[in-house]
Amino acid sequence: MRTDHEELCGTNYGSFCLNGGICYMIPTVSSPFCRCIENYTGARCEEVLLPSIKSQTKGDLFAAFLASLLLLGVLVIGAFYFLCRKASIPRTSSSECGANLVETTSSNGCNKIITE
Repeated sequence: MRTDHEELCGTNYGSFCLNGGICYMIPTVSSPFCRCIENYTGARCEEVLLPSIKSQTKGDLFAAFLASLLLLGVLVIGAFYFLCRKASIPRTSSSECGANLVETTSSNGCNKIITE
């Protein structure tokens, strides 16, 4: 934003400001200064201004937080589902099948002795 006491530098300082900055002089100050365009900073607009987390909108940060929370919730629910499902699978104990176990398996999961 230009004020009334600033003047453009003119041709003497034509390349003083870098990266599209505009050179200004204040009559009471001997050195010029630059007004930088967006994403540049420094005395002569020589530095690139990288966006920081502070420049992101609060909405973007809230959306990222909400997505992370949702993903964590899905993972926790999935873990409980698989743990509960695994715990509810009936298992056949050796006492239900008898004391003598061999290699042949019947349809109920017990090993039987086949005698002829």
